Amino acid sequence: MGTGAITQYVDVASVVFTLFIIFFLGLIRYLTLESKREGFPLESQRFGEIYNESGILGLPTSKHYKQEFGKSFDAPLKEAPAPEVLNAKPAHRMNGAPLVPVGNPLLAGVGPGSYANRQDVPDAGLHGEPRILPKRLLSGWEVLTGDTNPIGLTVYGADLNPAGTISDIWIDHMESIIRYLEVKLSSGQTVLLPFNFATFTKFGVDVAAILANQFDDVPKTKHPDQITLLEEEKVMAYFGAGTLYATPSRQEPLL
Repeated sequence: MGTGAITQYVDVASVVFTLFIIFFLGLIRYLTLESKREGFPLESQRFGEIYNESGILGLPTSKHYKQEFGKSFDAPLKEAPAPEVLNAKPAHRMNGAPLVPVGNPLLAGVGPGSYANRQDVPDAGLHGEPRILPKRLLSGWEVLTGDTNPIGLTVYGADLNPAGTISDIWIDHMESIIRYLEVKLSSGQTVLLPFNFATFTKFGVDVAAILANQFDDVPKTKHPDQITLLEEEKVMAYFGAGTLYATPSRQEPLL
């Protein structure tokens, strides 16, 4: 037998190669299962049927993760969540058909109005406090001298009609930037306008995403002085949906 041979048919090289193949297959299995920690079980909707997808290997055993400030979560979820119901329907029965909004398209949760179901808790600062708060609760914070102070300005929709007046600004005190403009509507309601959807002019603040009368349906916050991660998603999605669904003409081709 040659150097390194164990038997006439087995040598060190073949053993090492076999062990490598076993290790490599085990690594693939481990990584495949660990990749399903978050976002699983999946839900696939085809032809009106909803079922859980977990793949050939199934799902890994659920682990309990501890987070900062005493929070925790299990991944993957021990029980599959209820299927999400969208205010939309497939344009046709072909798999992958585009979804057509039903009812108010700005609240359908599809297209540019899609959003992720993030945790329904405020984004936290260094000590667990909400990192986005209205200016009225933040002492020592002022608009930079020379910049336009939004408070008191009139907000106009895409139709150039007034929607309301800015009553406060919501500041991300961790980043020192304005995240939202608090708008007091003519109906008496108060809604949040994402700062990146606002354009400042000499007449006030223009919002090209939605019409003035559509501000009434902007998703509201549960707490008058806080906004959760999920609420941020919904507010942003509403204005995002307006870029396509605010008027019927926006859904038509340019040419």
